[in-house]
Amino acid sequence: MINKEHYLIKDSQVLFTSMGEDAVLLHVERGDYYSLNRVGARIWVLSDGSKTIADLARTITKEFDISQEQAEKDIADLATQLEKEGLVKLSEAPQDPQPA
Repeated sequence: MINKEHYLIKDSQVLFTSMGEDAVLLHVERGDYYSLNRVGARIWVLSDGSKTIADLARTITKEFDISQEQAEKDIADLATQLEKEGLVKLSEAPQDPQPA
């Protein structure tokens, strides 16, 4: 189960590109595309393996009109979806920051 102390680790086989405020992810190996809204795109950029879900939520609350509790829940929900699709891994320990 995901909690706010987990770290998001991006899969190295996933490419990211901005499209206005939104973004598209491409899993190179599988050829699958995914879209993210502007908040999801910002979370993707911030998810470098060195920040917990709580850390990410603190940043999101400063940039968007959302509470810390709601941001943590929304990020955990997104992380669950991204993990299910094989785009991220969750870790209980930080990783070296990955390039955005």
